[in-house]
Amino acid sequence: MVIRIDAAGLADANSQHPGPISVWIKRPADAASDLDGLGSSKLLKVGHPADPDAPKADRVIERTSAVLLPGFVNAHCHLDLTDIGPQPHEQDGGFVPWVGMVRTRRPTNPDEIRAAIRLGVEKSLAGGVVAVGDILGAALGKPTLAGLAELAASPLSGVGFVEFFGIGARADAAIDALENMARELADWPPGARIRPGIQPHAPNTVSLPVYEAAVKIAVRDGLPISTHLAETPEEREFIAQAAGPQQEMLERMGIWDDCECAHIGKGAHPVAHLARVLETKPMLVAHVNDATDEAIAVLARTRASVAYCPRASAYFGAPENLGPHRFQEMLAAGVNVCLGTDSIINLDTPDRISPLDDARLLARTTDTPARTLLAMLTTHGAFALGREPSRYTFVSGSTIAGIVAVEVGGCSEDPARAVLDEQTPPEILLC
Repeated sequence: MVIRIDAAGLADANSQHPGPISVWIKRPADAASDLDGLGSSKLLKVGHPADPDAPKADRVIERTSAVLLPGFVNAHCHLDLTDIGPQPHEQDGGFVPWVGMVRTRRPTNPDEIRAAIRLGVEKSLAGGVVAVGDILGAALGKPTLAGLAELAASPLSGVGFVEFFGIGARADAAIDALENMARELADWPPGARIRPGIQPHAPNTVSLPVYEAAVKIAVRDGLPISTHLAETPEEREFIAQAAGPQQEMLERMGIWDDCECAHIGKGAHPVAHLARVLETKPMLVAHVNDATDEAIAVLARTRASVAYCPRASAYFGAPENLGPHRFQEMLAAGVNVCLGTDSIINLDTPDRISPLDDARLLARTTDTPARTLLAMLTTHGAFALGREPSRYTFVSGSTIAGIVAVEVGGCSEDPARAVLDEQTPPEILLC
């Protein structure tokens, strides 16, 4: 089936076309619905609606006051926390009390986890998202594969990163659990839309030797690997001084072991602390709200991708505590910076989970070019997740991962900027 979509404009990371504009898409014959093409629709042509050389359309979708965009990539999200919903956060209380709230309220049994992920998928689709780097959280501190199949059954593509903790008294057990998990993941279908990956949680909850074991397993088994990094002042204090609220929390939990002081408490920045791990395999690192010049140089040298979550950074007061995020300097240094949302807990859009809203925040608060923000929203995230970036652009003859429409009220000379200046929700037309 050939579908023609008529719009007021079109934009992607590489180019934009003011309207009126049309795209012609060839859909799989067995696609039962617009969300059932599973990323296998071919872009036949981009041109004027009256183009005499265009293929004959079997169906026309009219969005003549909207701009068309490729489907979005949410490079860092926590869909298994979706049922908690948006929550206020008292920044004066710091990060540790907030973590306690999440540990108390997160789903823990497999049925609850799967239901939360289904809700997260629904809100992601409502946000124009077609690919995710989803963190499958360690309920009750233990890694679980409960949500991976649920995520894989959705229309989304990307990576489901299975999260684990392992520090102090629990470090050795974490390595054993990681090996067992890797054996379970060995039978995962190699061509699946959702790939399994591994997620050592963060440097303040995972020992350096456990990180080193994890990255060796990732290299051996060809698994994507991600982590939270340089997110909070508490993390910096923990790594540099082996002290502070994070260390005190480990003491209260009975996990702290003084053997950790062999690796932390040496004055190092969190990125420097993980430099040897980052050099082993390119990683997707979330947040990096705390970035020195040296940290940016390490990220560039090790080909790390950074999933920046602007609304999460604002929610936790990172700009006030750590200074403005240095994503523009990272981009200038050659770091692949993409966008994520973190969890719905820190979002101001209860109806959707969309990095478009994070791009809009940056459009309002920084001088970042609109096309750069679109790249962070699409092709950069695709690259970070091991997806083919061209599938998140409008390249004739290519397979496209999805098409999103955003109402802007009519034609504009700058469709990308028009989308970012609006607050209207995105709509997935094809996925």
